[in-house]
Amino acid sequence: MSDCGAPVYLPQIHLAPQHARVPGTVLVGGTALRQVILGRGVYNALPGLRDQGLLVTQLVSGPGVDYAFVEPRCSGYLWVYQVLAGAAHRLATTADDLLGGPHNAWAVTYRSHTVLAPLNGGRIVTLKKSADPIADTAAGLVVLDSPGAGRAGTTELIAPDAGALPRWAAKGYPMGAIGQVALVSLPGCRASLTKPACTLRRIDLKTGRPSATFELPAGRVPVSDAVFSPDGTTAAFQLARARQDPRFPTGRPFPSDVAVLHLDTGSLAIVPGLELPPGSGTGLAFDATGHWLLVTVSEGDRGELLAWRRGMPGPALITSLPGPLMAAPPLLLTAPARRSR
Repeated sequence: MSDCGAPVYLPQIHLAPQHARVPGTVLVGGTALRQVILGRGVYNALPGLRDQGLLVTQLVSGPGVDYAFVEPRCSGYLWVYQVLAGAAHRLATTADDLLGGPHNAWAVTYRSHTVLAPLNGGRIVTLKKSADPIADTAAGLVVLDSPGAGRAGTTELIAPDAGALPRWAAKGYPMGAIGQVALVSLPGCRASLTKPACTLRRIDLKTGRPSATFELPAGRVPVSDAVFSPDGTTAAFQLARARQDPRFPTGRPFPSDVAVLHLDTGSLAIVPGLELPPGSGTGLAFDATGHWLLVTVSEGDRGELLAWRRGMPGPALITSLPGPLMAAPPLLLTAPARRSR
């Protein structure tokens, strides 16, 4: 049971009997804002959060600085913090969501229109109400346009400096984007969990045209956004199983796994030794080399930060994180220049 009164199903984890020597540092959310040195499995809490009893629910990266979404526990409202020089600094801004990117970090609000206000200064971007920004890339904003019930969503590339006019549009639901690449699930993925098989496409953001197509195993559909390796060649996301698990008294959503898709070859790998219960999420990120996948999960009274790479029989434990937690803590790979000294 979580501390907000909602039931929590726990993941099944079968750890690999080895140490994960992962280079680099990450920021991890949850009950504090923590910096974790991956290779040593040690962390320290960064100063600056306003009060005790907070949950860091989202972390994004902007040009030269990171940002955190912080929620006073179970309250339903959020504060935005800038993370700079090893400390958190609260900003006088409101937001419903945060979006990071190479040129801007955005505070997103949903009212009569979708409004993106740059946290690092600049022009406010106003989109139509049905638009949901997914990623900020070097090519522009990748946006999902959801026109209404019964109609397929559309992936659009928006030029923020051109009055928020779409450069191109393609059918499907954007799972994420980086650099000049977007990963899109086609409309049929949401129609059925049995047949037809779900199809993903890699979209060239310059042209809006597909550059590769991937068919997932029958009955298996993505149930999370995708994260990408720094070079954009590998994506990781949660993939629902095709059948209900009798251990859980729920129907859909089904339990899920963490999947790693190599966009150059189409090879799909399932992280072994990690089973996620229905409706649960993970924090996902790749390390700077792109070889290691980092995963956070919630165990209710604590969180776990795990690492996995191809060939391992299961994930390795980097460190445990204090709880209680309703959801997996978010995590964000930090650039060397942003680490606290």
